[in-house]
Amino acid sequence: MSVDELRTGLARIAATVVPDEDPYDRLMRHARRRRRSRWAGLGALLAALLTTAVVAPATGVGGLGNWLRDPEQGSGYRVTNDWVWRLINSPTRGSLAADGPLLDELTRVFDRNRDEAGMGSALPAVKVLFADDSSGVRQVVVAYHSDTSAALVAKTGELGARPQDLVRAGGISNLPILPFTMVGGGPDGKGQGSRWLLGLAPAGCTVWSAPSATLTAEGAVGRTWRRAATPGYLLLDEQRIRGWWRVECGGTIREEGPVGVRTGELSGRQSAPALDPRATSTGPLSPDDELRQVEQAAVNSYRLLAETAGLPGTPVPVRRWSGRIPGAGVPASIAGPASGVGPAVLQLGTGHDALLALAAANDARRDDTGTLAASRADWALAATAVSSSAGLTAIRLPARAGGHAILTDQLLVAPAQEEAVLVTATGSGAQRAVAPVTNGAAILSLPLGAEVTLRVLNADGKVLDVQALHEPATGERIFNEQLVSTW
Repeated sequence: MSVDELRTGLARIAATVVPDEDPYDRLMRHARRRRRSRWAGLGALLAALLTTAVVAPATGVGGLGNWLRDPEQGSGYRVTNDWVWRLINSPTRGSLAADGPLLDELTRVFDRNRDEAGMGSALPAVKVLFADDSSGVRQVVVAYHSDTSAALVAKTGELGARPQDLVRAGGISNLPILPFTMVGGGPDGKGQGSRWLLGLAPAGCTVWSAPSATLTAEGAVGRTWRRAATPGYLLLDEQRIRGWWRVECGGTIREEGPVGVRTGELSGRQSAPALDPRATSTGPLSPDDELRQVEQAAVNSYRLLAETAGLPGTPVPVRRWSGRIPGAGVPASIAGPASGVGPAVLQLGTGHDALLALAAANDARRDDTGTLAASRADWALAATAVSSSAGLTAIRLPARAGGHAILTDQLLVAPAQEEAVLVTATGSGAQRAVAPVTNGAAILSLPLGAEVTLRVLNADGKVLDVQALHEPATGERIFNEQLVSTW
């Protein structure tokens, strides 16, 4: 039996015993994963799969021991944002916040047992930011800091665990503290409790959530926000965590986006339907196999993003278009609802993992993924859009920029009509473009946010479909919902 055949057989067996990953767990790993990648080893990965059958969120894990240990002796990170100090100096939050003796003992134990906590003496002060029993496990989030630097430790133990047990429990160490800090985990070491995700904001700020979304007749995503009953934080412990949250401070929205963390990374490796078994082969794929694989990957990426967004019923995605990008020859596919109206995902390349383009180059966040950029050379690229017409889908082409992806001024338009031969864009000023339909798609050169009307024509010049292009001109977005981070 060849190595490829063995790999394929093992993948089929694993698919029958490993449950589908929660979309939150696969969505957009945080840029802090560069440090995490240095900590996590193969043994930890196997422990996660064998003991919990749950992939841990990007910034936390429960019940796996201290496998995320800091090789730099818990030295922390320099604090340059006043909002971080506001968070550190905020009162302790959580269901155990009023238990003064417990908080005092937690502070003493985490201070005395720095080796167990994975922290060093460079950060002499200890502050319990969060202590809670409400989700079936005992969770603590502790800040270590000096006058200039700080770091976070998060631990998960069994319900009612003593401080000396918590400091030795599964968790993370030396995590950077952000103004809106997000940590999460799973059951404790005995399998008790459920998955949880915590968003912790500075005192005086309000956290809102919108676990589900609606679609307008034009396909746009809308949300109804509800204010968290807990002051300055939101603890989610649903079976499947999804939706968006928002942080408002002094009447200003400081943070808004999908629950969890985001840097534009996603993976459809375990998302149904399963990828073609031929995708496990190390040999070259035939042109037809390449298209089949990118079609499956696009559908999986759509499922992931739609479920995580909390879209109603998560419409079953279909292939809206597939082919090779005119002029480039890269295999690509668009997935979206069968009606054609609503969110859509464009995926370029046959890789299981994709870099999701959130913004144009001028608005893109600095790429701080370090050496991981080189390892992402074979990742696919993806972009999102919203379509208001069943007859055509228009999505920005993504491009690689170091270790992440950006949106370009190239707009891919895929008409549904086989007789389409030309696509035009008309608008004010220089916002005009025309391109032939090749391989079922046309590529127009238009600036991001261009206010134009797209028209699809046949060989006789008859207009087959019309759609106004609606997209944000600036900023990060997913399905045209804009992400906010203005601390």
